[in-house]
Amino acid sequence: MTRYILYNDDAPVAAFSVHHSVIAEFIPQKTELLPMQIRHASAEGFTSWLRERAVDLNSVQHRNLMNELYGTRDKTALALRTHMFSISDTFTCFEEGTFTPRLRLCQPEDQNAVSDFILLSSDTSLRDLRTATPNASTDGSFTKTWKFEEGDWWLYKLQSTAATEAEVEISRVLRRIGWDAAEYAYAGRSRKRVRSRNFLNPHEFFEPYDSFRFRFDDPSDDDAAIYQNLASLGSDFEQAWKRILLADALFANTDRHMRNFGVIRSSTTGDVLRLAPNFDNNQAYLANPGGAFSPAMLNLYMKQADSQDMANLKELNEELKAHPYLKQAYEASKKYL
Repeated sequence: MTRYILYNDDAPVAAFSVHHSVIAEFIPQKTELLPMQIRHASAEGFTSWLRERAVDLNSVQHRNLMNELYGTRDKTALALRTHMFSISDTFTCFEEGTFTPRLRLCQPEDQNAVSDFILLSSDTSLRDLRTATPNASTDGSFTKTWKFEEGDWWLYKLQSTAATEAEVEISRVLRRIGWDAAEYAYAGRSRKRVRSRNFLNPHEFFEPYDSFRFRFDDPSDDDAAIYQNLASLGSDFEQAWKRILLADALFANTDRHMRNFGVIRSSTTGDVLRLAPNFDNNQAYLANPGGAFSPAMLNLYMKQADSQDMANLKELNEELKAHPYLKQAYEASKKYL
């Protein structure tokens, strides 16, 4: 049996033991610095959280990468061998008695070689790099990988041209009116890849709502419960969530599942700092599964709209006037103003 220590940034926060790739025990230590999902988890519950942190194996590029580096597709083994490192949060793990500070664990030049392997599907002699943390992606339906460019980390995603256009243009509109939205940009002439800038500051981590919901008495996926839970955090959280809901309704985004929104927390205190920005709109507007825009979601949402929703819709409508790509959304919103 091998004992591991779980770290948040460089602080030990829990211990766990592994026997033949099976988590045998999990012992929380600093619960205030743990994700809500595992604050009081059993070994089985911790295993579920740990396996979500393994490199996603849905895409052939990711599977090839893992075969090239490790010769295994076992998610528990992969999570442990990559130290559970992720660009989007601050958790790592090491065998007891060994440790590497997080900032030294992922070197940009090594990670960019991993990204080239994924984006180009080519052999870049990864074995020679001996990289410890090939952070391709932790989950999702699309091939993704992080690259360090222009002094920052960017998440690259391979997808259809329609998905890329929806994601970039919706992001631009939301950011222009001052709403909190992740920054997206086109990458390449074909527009079959998009990149988004890391929205975390130092010593912050993103916790998806799928994990954060265990903070509340009602952790269900009921829409009313989610709204009440987020509103209970304060007016800033409520306003930010209402903006995400309205944007989803207006742009017909049907993919706002519980891992596509969440909160940003301090890695040093565990405090909840703010709602994460609006991100992942690659199945919205003309990129939705039907391939055509429908105002149905907006019509349903506006049946219960309040004054805050009306003010948000007016703000969006004004910006959409000069945006040809989003003309259908503009026309749909006009009937309510």
